[in-house]
Amino acid sequence: MATFGLVAAITTGLAATAHAAPADRPGDPVVLKGSQAAGMLGTAPNEIVAFKWDGKKWVQIPVQIDERHTIDVRLLYPPGNHPPYVGGDEPAFDLEVYADPKTRSGADADSSFDADDELTFMGGDAGGQAPKNAAPPKGVDGRSGVKVAVSDPVGGGNAAVYLFKSTGSVDQSAGKDYVDYRFKLTGLTEGQTLKDDYGYFTSFNTEDSTVETANYKLHSFDRWMEDELRVKAGDATRADILDREVAQATKIACVRSEYTFSGRWQQDSWPGNDGSIDDEGTYVAVIDGPVRAIRSYMGANSGPYVQREHIYYADFEQNTVFLRVHVMTDLYAWTDYSEAAIGMTYRDAKNTSGFTVDGEPDPVIPTTSADIANGAYSWQQLSGPQGTVSTVVGADTDIPDANFGNYYLDDSTPDGVDEVQCGGDGKSIGASGFGILGPVTPNTDPRLGAFNNLTVKRSRYFGAPSEGPAEAEQYKERVSRPLAANAVSNPVTGSGAKPKLKLSFPGRKAKAVKGKAYRLKVRVANRGGKAARKVKVCVRGAKLRRNGNCVRIASLGAGKTRNVTVGVKVKPRAGGRKLTVRVSASSPTGNSKATKRVTVGLRR
Repeated sequence: MATFGLVAAITTGLAATAHAAPADRPGDPVVLKGSQAAGMLGTAPNEIVAFKWDGKKWVQIPVQIDERHTIDVRLLYPPGNHPPYVGGDEPAFDLEVYADPKTRSGADADSSFDADDELTFMGGDAGGQAPKNAAPPKGVDGRSGVKVAVSDPVGGGNAAVYLFKSTGSVDQSAGKDYVDYRFKLTGLTEGQTLKDDYGYFTSFNTEDSTVETANYKLHSFDRWMEDELRVKAGDATRADILDREVAQATKIACVRSEYTFSGRWQQDSWPGNDGSIDDEGTYVAVIDGPVRAIRSYMGANSGPYVQREHIYYADFEQNTVFLRVHVMTDLYAWTDYSEAAIGMTYRDAKNTSGFTVDGEPDPVIPTTSADIANGAYSWQQLSGPQGTVSTVVGADTDIPDANFGNYYLDDSTPDGVDEVQCGGDGKSIGASGFGILGPVTPNTDPRLGAFNNLTVKRSRYFGAPSEGPAEAEQYKERVSRPLAANAVSNPVTGSGAKPKLKLSFPGRKAKAVKGKAYRLKVRVANRGGKAARKVKVCVRGAKLRRNGNCVRIASLGAGKTRNVTVGVKVKPRAGGRKLTVRVSASSPTGNSKATKRVTVGLRR
């Protein structure tokens, strides 16, 4: 049994510029299914690399490929009859999950980039549109190019990222690592593995796992169990402000909580659980990539296929819970802060003025289903010198008249019948999160006949101490309206180089004579990176017969210079004492052109 979550994808500061708005949302990911980037289908995942055009040249950016596949969820647990909840070896139901050879999910049977795999890069890494004749980046097959057009529905504007197949010399990470995920099971001995030696049944599995970016650090010591949160953004104090992450079936008892989900029956504050052993749990994926990290697991007592999926980006954590359990009553997920959070300010979408976190109850205006369900999002926030944690919350469900709401309790001595603390320091300091309020939550387990779907989403953003309700509203807008992307085949096969013609006039210029021929010396230089073919140099002017004359150069190599003399004849009745002519040089190669005016003296 259980429930909880986090959500979609977006990050800091509303877009301000029209051209590169996606770059103004640097923490927002762009996630494409393989079916949306058909030009890359069939490519080995590690051969897909990404570049942006910075206006002058290609710049490589990190891209991540995460393979997914559809399997029978029963395969996520070891074979055999394992009562009471997983059952025997009979098939359960099919589910698309992340593929991971380190877990029982296993490797994807299709080892190439296929339709259900995911490709991710960050919006802030997008650039401008490359010129049509741009040469491919070094180390890639230019004919394999796919252009991903990125648009921002919040601030407007467009950008682009170009995907290529590496020819072997280009590293997919571009030398960057936005998220450092270190997963460690401390109970494994040398030679043991997560897949073969995890305690799937009637056992807890102690971890020492950390996720760290430039903006935050989190620590987990088991499935469902977190005990450290440090905000590093801006000038935050980096204090550990977390007591525990709570997952609880009801507010009045600890019969089912994050402790029981993790097989830690004797470690909660509810002695009635101490003899219980009916728990199962499994890892779906443990992935650390250059763009994001993924931590996905299952198992919540009588809901062995309840799944929690954390996806960590540089600025925020996207946490989704897929509820798959029999009929329940109320269910909750909240963050219980430690005493190190005292003095921070709590706010949410209904209480923007805020309350000081001080261990004393506050009269908050509740958030209801209308604020949260099916595409609607609400937010909660704690802010202070310790940093800012802004959580955007929502739920997707087909349950009719679902009853959702925010959870908040600030009470250092909680003793109400519905304020039971199942562990940690026994206090409720700025505790805030999401609740499925019941009184009845229908069946969500596909194995048990007719069922409803319920996915709970919470996205935690980690920001500087100065952030407030305005930033929380921006986060909500970003979750509601993620960056959009469209991929099309875009081969890049041009040489990228073209001629660049320049004109000058060497030596002293003699005076021209009316009615006489005049010979003008012209120097033509090619400052470009490619030879100019069929160069034509012409001199024209109103005082010239036949409006001038031309000479031709068959080829002018890159970096080369050629002096030519163009003969013209001045009109006998040309007026004035000066002759001004326009000299041009042109080549069909790259449509290169150059023009310049020159004036000489004119006499009879």
